[in-house]
Amino acid sequence: MKLTRKITFVSILLLFLIFSNGQFSVFFAIWISTSMLLFAVRKLKRWQGFLLAFFTLGISYYIGFDVAPFLPISASIIIAVIVSLFASMPYLIDSFFSKKRNSFLSTLIFPTAAVLIEYSYHQFNLYGTWGHMAYTQQSQYVLIQSISVFGMGYITFLITWFASVSNWVYEQRNEWKNVKKGVLIYSIVLGLTFIYGGYRVQFQKPNSETIRIASISALDSLNIMIDNQGLNNKETENEVKIETRKNTSKLNQYLFDKSITEAEAGAKIVFWAEGNGVILKEDENELYEKASQIALAQNIYLGIAVAVIDPSNSKFLENKFIVFNQTGEKVIDYWKGISVPGAEAPISNNKATGIQKIETDYGTIAGAICFDLDFPHYLKAAKGSDILLAPSNDYKEINPMHTDMAKFRAIEQGFNFIRQTSNGLSVGTDYTGKVISQMDHFTDNGKVLITQLPTKGIITIYSIIGDSFIVFCLLLLISIIIILKNKKSGKVNG
Repeated sequence: MKLTRKITFVSILLLFLIFSNGQFSVFFAIWISTSMLLFAVRKLKRWQGFLLAFFTLGISYYIGFDVAPFLPISASIIIAVIVSLFASMPYLIDSFFSKKRNSFLSTLIFPTAAVLIEYSYHQFNLYGTWGHMAYTQQSQYVLIQSISVFGMGYITFLITWFASVSNWVYEQRNEWKNVKKGVLIYSIVLGLTFIYGGYRVQFQKPNSETIRIASISALDSLNIMIDNQGLNNKETENEVKIETRKNTSKLNQYLFDKSITEAEAGAKIVFWAEGNGVILKEDENELYEKASQIALAQNIYLGIAVAVIDPSNSKFLENKFIVFNQTGEKVIDYWKGISVPGAEAPISNNKATGIQKIETDYGTIAGAICFDLDFPHYLKAAKGSDILLAPSNDYKEINPMHTDMAKFRAIEQGFNFIRQTSNGLSVGTDYTGKVISQMDHFTDNGKVLITQLPTKGIITIYSIIGDSFIVFCLLLLISIIIILKNKKSGKVNG
């Protein structure tokens, strides 16, 4: 009977873990699964508990993030093992304080350790913040406003502290006075978080003028495959080059025509999705000249996101976002900052331009490309921007998860932004993350997103203090360990 109960418990735990993060994420599942896993780990011997956490977290991560068809299964398994190893460490650290759990202070060991380890992992993770606990709460509009103050680590802290407090309440169930005190402390912190979030969305929402922005993706029928081998073969070079130019001309002209149409409809800013324009390196300047002329003639800011192909280079892709102002002057010449490992990086020729900002009649405008937005540290350079334009390109397996992640950068840094996404979900949001406009590439035939975007951003506390909350957690963890180590076991009640 006991074995049956254990199997049932682990099965339910694993089910909640699968729905805790990744492609199947449901916001409440991670609150439940983290509490259940901590409970189970504490019932086992130290290394048995660690192994339970390691295997269940690894299995659930592999299932939840099996979203990269360009990665071999072996690579996906290795990533899951690495993630699971880090994710299991807070449970292991917690186990060293099993004799100090009468103290409510002990409830802070697990969450501070979780915040610090998660933060450390994402500093060197090649995929940025993919898998971060905070993203599981993207649907909780009021709650996630707190990242404008403390960053994503604060959401992790709330979730893991809830798990720790829940288990502490269970362990202290016969000490009602202690239980009330502990529940009150956590409730005050969570309540203040919601009060701040409610205040921000109600009283700090944008009330500035808006600007009409049209963002464009090319039709699927115009997709181009570049024959690099043919371009590098002297026998076929001329023939392949003629065919390539024919296809790129048709594609780019379509994008220019759509840009003119949207400008005539009243758009003041028009830009394309990532790599939607395609051009051979030797024809690049000609493309820019045409874009400059259109921006001047239509009196608009025109951003062309273009894949420049240089067949003579083994890293033949230059992924760029070029913006021309109303006088036809090139004002942003941005190269994608971070290429996707395994798919894009091996073929990308990158130039570290950094995020560039321009002053306009519509506020300060900046640009970044797709994967760049998965790295909060990189996006700190956009601080002070009113509008961020983010040409992007996804694939079906990460739709809409990847776009939902990008909204967090707007809340953190206080800019309004548009993510125009080929093969994914395009959105325009204000700096609270509120969706103003959206378009699904797979269901929309026109592939054009029209957004009335606020022209004034906000300076957030997070954009000023950065990851100070991480430092706070480190100091808190050290202080609690010292306090608990200096107290006699079983003598502390709160």
